[in-house]
Amino acid sequence: MILIGLLTFALLGLLSPLPKAERYSTTLTGLALLISLGALFVPELLRDGLGLVFSPTNTLLTAVVSFVSLAVQAYALRHFGGHRNQRLMFRYLIGLTLSLVFFSASGQLFLAAGSLLASNLFLSRLIGFQLEWAAARASSRLALLHLAGGALLLLIAAGLIYYTEGHTSFEALGSGTVSGGWALLIGSLVVLSALAQSAIWPFHRWLIGSANAPTPVSAFMHAGLVNGGAVILYKFYPVWSLLAWSPTLLVVLGGFTAIAGTTWMLVQSDVKRTLTCSTMGQMGFMIMQCGMGLFPAAIAHMIWHGFFKASLFLSAGSTIKAARNKSLSLYGPKALPIFIFGLTMGGLGAFIFWMFTGSTGGLGSTYALLLLFCGITCAHAVMTIAEPSPTTGRLVLAATLGLLGSTIYGLSVWAVESQLAQLTAPALNGLHMGIAGFFVLGWLLMVFRDYLPGTVNDSWIARIYLWALRASQPMRTTLNLRRSAYRL
Repeated sequence: MILIGLLTFALLGLLSPLPKAERYSTTLTGLALLISLGALFVPELLRDGLGLVFSPTNTLLTAVVSFVSLAVQAYALRHFGGHRNQRLMFRYLIGLTLSLVFFSASGQLFLAAGSLLASNLFLSRLIGFQLEWAAARASSRLALLHLAGGALLLLIAAGLIYYTEGHTSFEALGSGTVSGGWALLIGSLVVLSALAQSAIWPFHRWLIGSANAPTPVSAFMHAGLVNGGAVILYKFYPVWSLLAWSPTLLVVLGGFTAIAGTTWMLVQSDVKRTLTCSTMGQMGFMIMQCGMGLFPAAIAHMIWHGFFKASLFLSAGSTIKAARNKSLSLYGPKALPIFIFGLTMGGLGAFIFWMFTGSTGGLGSTYALLLLFCGITCAHAVMTIAEPSPTTGRLVLAATLGLLGSTIYGLSVWAVESQLAQLTAPALNGLHMGIAGFFVLGWLLMVFRDYLPGTVNDSWIARIYLWALRASQPMRTTLNLRRSAYRL
């Protein structure tokens, strides 16, 4: 009651003529964050009630929502300082925070689906906050179509579960199974809802066209709501996992989205769309992990990506400066010794990650792919840092940072894993091996691009560039093509 009460008081203050209510709401959100953080170590601080169940997982998600909301509100105090609709913006932000807390900690199916619907309604309104802009209104309608539609599908799924099973509890859902032919319909609704929420291809258009949103809204959206697909899949796992084809669908669509979003990111000319395409790629990788049954890694990925992407949106000017830094090149080494050094450090980084998370699964399960991705990431980070000046000091620095990153990532996955219900990673199959081979081949081509014959290099790079540039364009109605169209 204290946690919900603090956020409710913040909302009531914003609905009143109270001076400086925006600052009070930010302070109350900070207090809510302290309570949720404290409850991670002293669970008695938060007790179940109002349909909320503060299990370790739900408490962690609540703390993440509170932290992101606090950071966004603190930024919005300056960003919207003097704006005639500043109070309205904060009302929507607090309403969004409150509904996300209910979604994160809900123990009831209808409460989870209803609060997700409310969150998406708040978000669509925030995306089109500048109603004077025709493009902003178009972006808002597009987001509303996808997000509210996905939440309504989840609400229908909850209703069908109640109709067939006679309960509305996640706890009962975990101890039983949906019977009869309803499983196909309910599982399909849940999967579609998760895909729409996380902007997975072909439901990605709303995210690509959301650049009209104010910067604080973009930060909240990319750090919070767009990650909701993983939460939906985790909470409703006993339903959609009954469908034999659903993990394969999630892996295929997630993998394609990860590749497409990452490629599209490289051809953008403005920072917000670059970050948006990056989020699309990260969401694809997260959903692919869910399809592989690697929920601890998916939730840890969701949290780290949320914090990182929020910081990038809230410091977009610094992001532009960093993009001009040629030392941050995405290409790999031009010298074979650097590649061998990076590969060695990548293997060591994967081993460190395995030391912390080895209980997730064996090398014959999809957990092996997680080790592979961790090793590739560590190796490429080490090579990128070492390449500009491969002196002894630089190599030591690169190795230290790469292995430190693997250690932190391993610890975070272990910490999340210790809070989640244990789910066994499925065995490797041909699809998983094919995806692994595709990612390894793509990485090697990127690293050794300069060694390819000039005709081959120019041909396939040009084709990929043109495809990425065309495919990543948002709907024309969501673009401000003339300066007069977005004058304040």
